[in-house]
Amino acid sequence: MSNETERHAETVMVRGEHATRGAEGEKLLVNGQRMALRLWEHEKVGVGKSEHQNVYEYVAYVIKGAVRITMDRHSFEAHAGDSYCVPANTPYSLEIIEEATVVEATSPSDRGDVTPVE
Repeated sequence: MSNETERHAETVMVRGEHATRGAEGEKLLVNGQRMALRLWEHEKVGVGKSEHQNVYEYVAYVIKGAVRITMDRHSFEAHAGDSYCVPANTPYSLEIIEEATVVEATSPSDRGDVTPVE
């Protein structure tokens, strides 16, 4: 087995106070070979993303607040406690409708190199 396949979740981590920020202010959490985790905190009402698509799939869990997602000409709202999925290569838009904190996992990872072992 290669060193990378021998890794376990408890040996590859990012301490919250050391998490870096992405280009849009998101907190970049752990980044594996096949997926990455990020956190959007205190996103303001009215902030959003116009229609676009990603080469990766992502799943999200709304910790606080609410968002409106539109894909395939269908809109839905996700509130605290709800989760949703945006498939890869699917055009969608997103709007914050209540100040929100959302955690997302992307697959494959959207960030390249994996988090180093501490």
